[in-house]
Amino acid sequence: MTATIAYEDADAARQASAMLGGEFAYSRSVEEDPWPSVLESACSGSSGIVTFVDGYSAILPHIGSSSSVVDRRASRRTLKLVTPEASAGFRKVVALSIVEQMQELLAALSLNKSQLAKILRVTRPTMYDWFQGKDPNAANAERLHALLGFLSRASVSGANPLNARFVRQPIDLGAPSLIELLSEDQLDEERVLHTIERVRALGDSASTRRKTREDRLRALGFEDPSDEQRREQLAKNVALQDWPKR
Repeated sequence: MTATIAYEDADAARQASAMLGGEFAYSRSVEEDPWPSVLESACSGSSGIVTFVDGYSAILPHIGSSSSVVDRRASRRTLKLVTPEASAGFRKVVALSIVEQMQELLAALSLNKSQLAKILRVTRPTMYDWFQGKDPNAANAERLHALLGFLSRASVSGANPLNARFVRQPIDLGAPSLIELLSEDQLDEERVLHTIERVRALGDSASTRRKTREDRLRALGFEDPSDEQRREQLAKNVALQDWPKR
């Protein structure tokens, strides 16, 4: 009888090794490399031949002299590890109304409405219809939930937003910005989540530098400006701008 080994993951390899060795259980070792053991067991058959196949199925008849068949097809099952906090956060967000979900995206990613329409891949009039209470179609709702899912898994929310500067600008030479990645037709989950983590790290670093600078100024005797002083400074900055001539 032909033995079939499917090596979708390390556990499957160890189980296959145990099976070929006539065992019904195996002990897991963190340091263990399962592949040499699997191939050694597979080669120990009467003919000493191992066949590596891509389309073999255990339920189909196998004709040939090979004592062992190693099925090298990639697993179609994808295991996604989501923390309980992220899962609970996502359920809380999708329970909101469509308007509240879009407001969450605006706040969490520090976007304006034109940018929101861009990542949702809809026109501004369509997006404004949603703000007025019209429900998106199934495909648009699925994209909205996918974007919210990314934020939930990355622990980004309206209460814990990303820095707008790093969302809009590329963080690597020649690389797309986060908003460009989120605007693609086919969303690359791994790349998006990796970029979100880097954007957050840059934002945290910028906040730490700003706080350190402010603490140093306070230690030197400088006081924080009052709200009135902030307004006066803002008005002065606006007045000094070079406005385009008509």
